[in-house]
Amino acid sequence: MKKRPSQINAQVVADALREAERELEQPSSTERPLYVNVNPANIATRLELFQPRRFSAGLREVDPKHVKDLATRITRKGDLDPILIIKLAGSWVVIDGHHRLAAYLNLKRKTDIKCEWFTGTVREATDESLRRNELIKLAISHADKQEEAWRRTLNNWGSKSDVVKLTGVSEGIVSMMRRVVKQHRTQETPVGQQLRQQLGPHLSNYNWSRVRAEWVGLTPAEWSLEEAAAKLARNLSNRMTNMLSANPQVTAKALWLYDAHMCVELASALARQVKEGSTEEANEAQDAAMRALGIMSDVEE
Repeated sequence: MKKRPSQINAQVVADALREAERELEQPSSTERPLYVNVNPANIATRLELFQPRRFSAGLREVDPKHVKDLATRITRKGDLDPILIIKLAGSWVVIDGHHRLAAYLNLKRKTDIKCEWFTGTVREATDESLRRNELIKLAISHADKQEEAWRRTLNNWGSKSDVVKLTGVSEGIVSMMRRVVKQHRTQETPVGQQLRQQLGPHLSNYNWSRVRAEWVGLTPAEWSLEEAAAKLARNLSNRMTNMLSANPQVTAKALWLYDAHMCVELASALARQVKEGSTEEANEAQDAAMRALGIMSDVEE
């Protein structure tokens, strides 16, 4: 498999989809569903196509705790439900079941596991990945749903109702995305002209959170806070992998030793972050507040 892109945006997804469609290999059997036995080590991931979640803002492919829980379940009860896979250029690629695959790999599984071979197109596989993720307990975050809706809007994958139904994003947000794309393209309004001036001619190079920040008029200082936090998170992940997540008590003590005065302010900041980021209602309330100020005009579901 080719080197994974460091940033997943609409353009990366569109390019990957075109390439994958050329690489697609279909089974000769007409049996449906079609099951095959594959060694977990021979199943690759293509996050730019088939993983609708971005754990820790894209710093991790999977949630470590969920992988650990699944590994424990395998040990106690046996194999999990079949992983959904597709064949691209002679290689198996997981469509749905990234955490199950990671659990088998963590257990160093040497024997084959039962998998379901997806027999549709690559585009249909991306849709199926979203549908199946709606059925499992590990929910897709509100932010990840919006980024998926944004990529589909930019790439013109489906109607507005299709995007709403598939991603679970409200009709008002999808309408705003479509309006942003139109105004950026036509330059009919001052805000569209400002968007083109700030971000350039290609919106597909940016994620929705960045474009939305420009659209609703976040100040450079407000957006710089988001960028600075993401940069620090990447540095922590690169240098310490999961050490900060391994033991909260050890992490808390280490931070206290590092800077006790900062910890007092950090505790307050963490409480605010947990409150703001824990539910979709917090995001919807923020959008409602901006709409009341005249920044947004669409009524959400």
